[in-house]
Amino acid sequence: MGCSNTVIKEMYDYHEVTIPKDIAGMMMCAILSDTVIFKSPTCTKADTKAVKDLAQICHIEDYKALAMEMFIAKSAVDGASARNLNTRDYKAFDMNGTKVGIGQLEMVDISVLESRIDELFADMKLIKQEDGLHTIMILLTDIMKEGSQLLVISDDASKVEKAFGIKLQNNQAWLDGVLSRKKQIIPFLQPQF
Repeated sequence: MGCSNTVIKEMYDYHEVTIPKDIAGMMMCAILSDTVIFKSPTCTKADTKAVKDLAQICHIEDYKALAMEMFIAKSAVDGASARNLNTRDYKAFDMNGTKVGIGQLEMVDISVLESRIDELFADMKLIKQEDGLHTIMILLTDIMKEGSQLLVISDDASKVEKAFGIKLQNNQAWLDGVLSRKKQIIPFLQPQF
């Protein structure tokens, strides 16, 4: 099953209710964001079809260009605090009784954060302490390069290394092709705890 907005669109269709143009536009943008413009492994054929149908309803010819504009806006980091960046899309998970925090920043170009990595790590240490976490990870997801720079602070980083078959260097590693926390991070990390 695709993203929840795809399911909502299918419910409108099933009940033969016309989707208003503004609602169609919001649903289309949400699906494009959630599926990382169809690049995420969470994307389904239903998601792709829903976007095409919704684009017709709201008269958007180039929905991919609109999606890029959205991701460019999401990539804005000027003036944002490290806490804001680390927690924009952050969730704490109970992994077999162990608390693990995982955040994700989806951006068009993560290189704009290179000068702020130390600041992000310092804040991650604070979050780890404040929330009593075993591990905190932040994924800096580059939608153009189709991968994520993984930042890790952990009581036992070997669990993260084993989960992804990587060796962390300076508490970091590049995860090629990783765009989805739900499908590409959680299922591999949880069994390590």
